[in-house]
Amino acid sequence: MIWGAAFPITKPALEDMPPISFAFWRFTLALSILLPLSFKQVWQLLIGPERNQLIIMGVLGFCITQITQVYSLVLSPATHIALMSTTTPLWVAIIASVSLNEPFTWRMRIGTVLALVGVGIVLSPREGVSFDWSVWAGYAIYLISAVGWAAYNVMGRSMMQRITPLPATAAAALVGVLCLLPFAIGEYLSGQVTHITNASLFGIVYTALLVTVLGYLTLFWALGKSSSSNVAAMMYFQPIAGAIVAWVWLNEEPTIGFFVGSLLTFIGVWLVISATPPSKPVSQ
Repeated sequence: MIWGAAFPITKPALEDMPPISFAFWRFTLALSILLPLSFKQVWQLLIGPERNQLIIMGVLGFCITQITQVYSLVLSPATHIALMSTTTPLWVAIIASVSLNEPFTWRMRIGTVLALVGVGIVLSPREGVSFDWSVWAGYAIYLISAVGWAAYNVMGRSMMQRITPLPATAAAALVGVLCLLPFAIGEYLSGQVTHITNASLFGIVYTALLVTVLGYLTLFWALGKSSSSNVAAMMYFQPIAGAIVAWVWLNEEPTIGFFVGSLLTFIGVWLVISATPPSKPVSQ
């Protein structure tokens, strides 16, 4: 629910800050909390045998995924991007079935299809509204974010069998910040300006402290206790928070199609969760 609300909270902030710079300062603030709590462990991870996997996770989860996500929010409605996050479990299930041998049953496939149909209903152009290529470009960009985030989830699941959430999150975030830095510098060199406003400050603080620190630590903890597919399926509930906050915060009033599509999505969630056998908890 915290992650779902982040989409409409972030969108106004992107009107005052360049997109990549927003992501950079968000994770820099989060690191100021995470690193002091686990600096020694982070250093050991980054020079140890987990180094390569953490670097990949940092580039995927904290750089590529974030760049594509903020640009999709610039182009498309926050409500729609929040709902598109429901495609993540499809990519997680496919990647996990290949790399972790987690099952991807016919019932899970049917649930995934129903969820995607629901997403399609919500995203389809409304009668009387002209087709906007920039909006659909935002949808396409977010798909890259969804696949990258799915890969991050699956890699996090395998890593949680060996290490604890806090240093893993901090190490991946550190790699991500270093990856974002040259892109953020490029924005400033190109003449883009950051305006410090209530919206930009609130967006940075919310996404840094709640979404990154609390959200990522909770994600890693959950991945150590359950399967990647089950954890990812809970992300279907992001659109609830996203729609509510976007309605109040951005006046993006949901349509009948949104509720019909969301209903199909939630039915798909139930099918995915009920079809996935529970995995043994991983000791920490």
